[in-house]
Amino acid sequence: MASTELTPPYAIEIVNYRLVEGADRDRFLEINHAVGAEFTGAQPGFLSREIGRADDGTWLIAVYWESSEHARNSIGNIEKIPPSVETYMASIDRATLTRSIFEVA
Repeated sequence: MASTELTPPYAIEIVNYRLVEGADRDRFLEINHAVGAEFTGAQPGFLSREIGRADDGTWLIAVYWESSEHARNSIGNIEKIPPSVETYMASIDRATLTRSIFEVA
């Protein structure tokens, strides 16, 4: 998260998933950072983005937005995705993907 503490209201988008069988973890992290820089970070209302991995192999992306509307609208720009996002999405087992948006008050 950004070094500056956030002041409510804002929203947190939580995305969990597992990688497809055989995906290279280090390559995935490289692609993930490119996605954050090239796509997510360029979306209106973006504040910050973090990634983590649990011991069971589940990945977490936490994206902080100015509002839940910004979070919901961010995937509306998916038609303008750079190639890094396509590569990133091909690494994710979509059957395991969940996405939730939380308002912080």
